Amino acid sequence: MSEEPPSQKVVPGKESTLPNPYSKHFDRSEDSTSLSVLDYNSSEKNRLKFGKLASNPILLMTRRVVGLLMAITALAGVVAPFHPLARPTLMILLWIPLLVISIGPAFYAGEKAMTAFVLRSSLWKQEAIEEGVRRDISAEPGMDRIKAGLNDIRLHNATATILAFISIFLLIIAAGLEPNGLAYNLVLLITLTSSLALSFHAIFTTDSMKQLGDELPYLVLHSPTHHPMKLDTILGDLVYAHLDPDHSLLWNLWESKLPKHLLKGVDKKQARERLLYLLHLNNRGDLNDEETMSELKEFIKPMSIEKLLFDENAPFNWVKLQRLIQHARAWQIEVFDLLDRLQNDLLAGAASITKHKWRMDIALADHCSNHTGHLFIALNNQTKEDRHLKVEVIVPGGMPETQVHRFELISCPGPIGSVSITDPLVEDALDWMPKYLEKGIILWIGVAWNENVKGRRNVQVILRDDEENILDSRIIRTDVLVGESAHSKKRMKRMLKARARGESPLPSIESSTTSS
Repeated sequence: MSEEPPSQKVVPGKESTLPNPYSKHFDRSEDSTSLSVLDYNSSEKNRLKFGKLASNPILLMTRRVVGLLMAITALAGVVAPFHPLARPTLMILLWIPLLVISIGPAFYAGEKAMTAFVLRSSLWKQEAIEEGVRRDISAEPGMDRIKAGLNDIRLHNATATILAFISIFLLIIAAGLEPNGLAYNLVLLITLTSSLALSFHAIFTTDSMKQLGDELPYLVLHSPTHHPMKLDTILGDLVYAHLDPDHSLLWNLWESKLPKHLLKGVDKKQARERLLYLLHLNNRGDLNDEETMSELKEFIKPMSIEKLLFDENAPFNWVKLQRLIQHARAWQIEVFDLLDRLQNDLLAGAASITKHKWRMDIALADHCSNHTGHLFIALNNQTKEDRHLKVEVIVPGGMPETQVHRFELISCPGPIGSVSITDPLVEDALDWMPKYLEKGIILWIGVAWNENVKGRRNVQVILRDDEENILDSRIIRTDVLVGESAHSKKRMKRMLKARARGESPLPSIESSTTSS
């Protein structure tokens, strides 16, 4: 046997002389992560591109109308089988492109949304989303509902595709049959049924299609099942409670970086509440961009405003924060009614602010679906000392009928008279509101009724001190419903409206700075 060539021999203790096809810095795990990032970015790009196309109002209208037009064509073939315009052959070439245009983008966007979801969950585990942060996001509360929501969209697309295929296939069969025959009429009647089913399906799933192409894809699909009973800071805690698990950690990171953007001596919590409240007023039209910028400069470093609020690639900026606020409002509109009443009392110098030692306000939805509701109680201690208080909630026919909550309320004396919404010389409403929001509390209490309870019901809230003296007592009424109400549909409309605001362009910082 011939000897092995010297160049091929491997000598123990010595490196191989064969060339290494990999770089000395090559790491298979890093390469795998890089490929996953590239795949995720590609899927996310296509999800946004085709999702926005699928949620276009014109395509949504086409999706609803094309099935109806196909049904009319099938009916015309039965009524006037020998009329030239009623021949199925003439219309097939029109229906196929319309169906591809109306269903294709949504189908592709739905598949890419699920692919991006799986890849993003994997990247969180590999610390590729935030360096040094590893989490199994797919196992966190609420993610199962988000995944189910994505699967529902895929199911809707699959159903529409099947109905469209059946309708086109039957029209092709009818084109080869003898007009006015029994088989011809039967096929067209089945086509009529499947086409109408396609049209009605498109109408009922319009809101699901509108969710495609969202820059925050999991926010609308998320349902806040866990929340604190006591909101220490109203807006900040409320926004956080309605964030999906994917963005909750990003919010914590954003909050941790907020103090370095603040002026010296500014309290972090009050700054966050004031920032969110200013953006809320700006979004509602109570403050224009120039006035909002002027107020922001009172507690944020001028050089930090652009990085904090005007970075288009940041997880949270001016318009995204406004969207999160409006998204929380879509879920709990009653809380914002409490905020509006507080602001109106400050502007009017109401007795509840200027004369009373305690301010209590309550809110409950007019209709409570499935025998459950959310009761919000806003409290402020306007004395000069911190006090321990007790809130008793009485729900006749409820489960339970009585709830008692004890807590300490920080002192927050109010203004002696009415204040202006903005005033550069004295404390205005934009100064007082963050104080009330940060030093006061809002109790977020779940209430429920027995299965046999329905109709108009009372809920009583009693505020007591340590000596059991009644400081205030309120009664609010609501309609207890057995099943779902139209409230959920209205909430979805508000969430989609908030999304439209969150995808609007950022205001111009240059013009705002110049005007200020």
